[in-house]
Amino acid sequence: MPEREQPKAQKTVIARPQQDAQGILAERARLLARPPEKKTASGETLEVMTFHLGTEYIGIPTEGVHEIQPLSAHNWSRVPCAPDFIVGIVNLRSRIYSIMDLTVFWGLPSRPPSDNAHILLVKGGRQKMELTLLTDDLDKVCHLRIDDLNPTPPTVSAKVQSHVRGVTADMMMVLDLESLLSDPNIIVCEGE
Repeated sequence: MPEREQPKAQKTVIARPQQDAQGILAERARLLARPPEKKTASGETLEVMTFHLGTEYIGIPTEGVHEIQPLSAHNWSRVPCAPDFIVGIVNLRSRIYSIMDLTVFWGLPSRPPSDNAHILLVKGGRQKMELTLLTDDLDKVCHLRIDDLNPTPPTVSAKVQSHVRGVTADMMMVLDLESLLSDPNIIVCEGE
């Protein structure tokens, strides 16, 4: 009787590519699920939310933004005798916050709130200030390399320069939120 040839184990050949593919996909999923790195080979990055204030293009670090709401979704009220840069107050989850218009605070021309206006609840500064900033719209969230920020041009007023970290190549001013929220001029004192 001739010897029988042993069948080849094809299961391992078929299963191995599937296991490899599963491993590759699992590794890709793990890498994609990681939060973005704070450091890159060329320097530290900053995540900013971009918006417009009149003709100005602004970026604000997302780490200081705690909530975003369309202004039209809320009943808000003007406050008599408040400084011009305080547009009003708004109730967010049973807490009252001032609505600050940065353009007026910086001495730029005021404008009425747009249909796309949003308020950004921001927190920070030396006194742990909490308020909402009025924006004309919201654009996008992007990552910037801090090394790529240019100094604020000298044509920008000193008041604005004191609250700006730098300017990108496309002329977006990146806010220094800690500096802004630490500015004693945003505190409204009774009797002043």
